[in-house]
Amino acid sequence: MQNTADKIKNAYRSSMYIHLAVMGTLLVYIAVVELIGTRFSAYAIRASYLSSLRYIFYGITIVVIFIIRRLQSAFKLKPRIGRMERSLNRMLKVSVITSILCEIPAVLGLVYFFLKGVKRDFYYLIILSAVLLLLYFPKYAKWQPFAERENRVED
Repeated sequence: MQNTADKIKNAYRSSMYIHLAVMGTLLVYIAVVELIGTRFSAYAIRASYLSSLRYIFYGITIVVIFIIRRLQSAFKLKPRIGRMERSLNRMLKVSVITSILCEIPAVLGLVYFFLKGVKRDFYYLIILSAVLLLLYFPKYAKWQPFAERENRVED
């Protein structure tokens, strides 16, 4: 049978590895843009209606930031006796959803690059995505109260 502290550490590590994998995809996006950027930008669509798409993507990014903040504040978990498994699963889900939401600006920047061929907006959005990923990196201090609470119960 696995110790509760080990369960908490494993859940934290899982969330951390998922977050790091999402951070790694940002590097893949940059590599894709740089590899095909010079060849692709000559064939990109130059339609004027796509310029407004840029502002729509920035607007979606702002909405995503508010969703992330709301998600983090809505799921402030307090450890409860006997509900550690459920709370850990919930916290892991919130961490994974936050990681995926942090990646959305980078994906929007990549889509905009493929449509318009503009690297500048891609880099703005990928930097914003990287900042979000760094700000919402899983911290063990948020997971530690579960271990402390369970240790008090077991004693």
